[in-house]
Amino acid sequence: MPRLKPNESLCSAARALALLGDRWALLLIREVVFGTRRFDDFAAHLGIARNVLSARLAKLVEAGILVQEPLQAKGRRQGYQLTEMGEDLLPVLISLMQWGDRWLQTPDTIPTRVVERSTGQELPPLRPRNAAGKALGRHELDWAPGPGASHPRIAPLFAAYEAQRRITPRPVPAASPAIRQTSKKATTP
Repeated sequence: MPRLKPNESLCSAARALALLGDRWALLLIREVVFGTRRFDDFAAHLGIARNVLSARLAKLVEAGILVQEPLQAKGRRQGYQLTEMGEDLLPVLISLMQWGDRWLQTPDTIPTRVVERSTGQELPPLRPRNAAGKALGRHELDWAPGPGASHPRIAPLFAAYEAQRRITPRPVPAASPAIRQTSKKATTP
């Protein structure tokens, strides 16, 4: 299988990491969640070089995670807000914080607790859950081919995943000839 840059990958995790994988991306999102809006405040809170900050904010705006809006109704100064796409990263941020609290902190060094505003109760650890709300572990989950699994670039990878399964392999969709023909024309699917 040819080596691809993460943003050329068909894997959703690889594509998300290509966008969010540097340390500043989620820290900038954390800052917006905590109420930071102004460029100077991002720079002061994070200790990030202004040129790096400018590039990272521009990347998040271009990706549709952040949007620039006037800080005041008639003001000229712009601030940053999360879009719906950015809001959907909240569970990622909270999970990352909770993981860091559990594995990289002691009970006395946890810097931030995430609490429900109306009750003041700390959020329980975020976990994958089934429709009934039962927390699921890795051994209770399975990975099934999605609609894009028949793409010629990903079908061999799914076949390899299925071959290494420790439980009964599932049938894997064959690469679709129609997709194969169109994928030669496009540089990225």
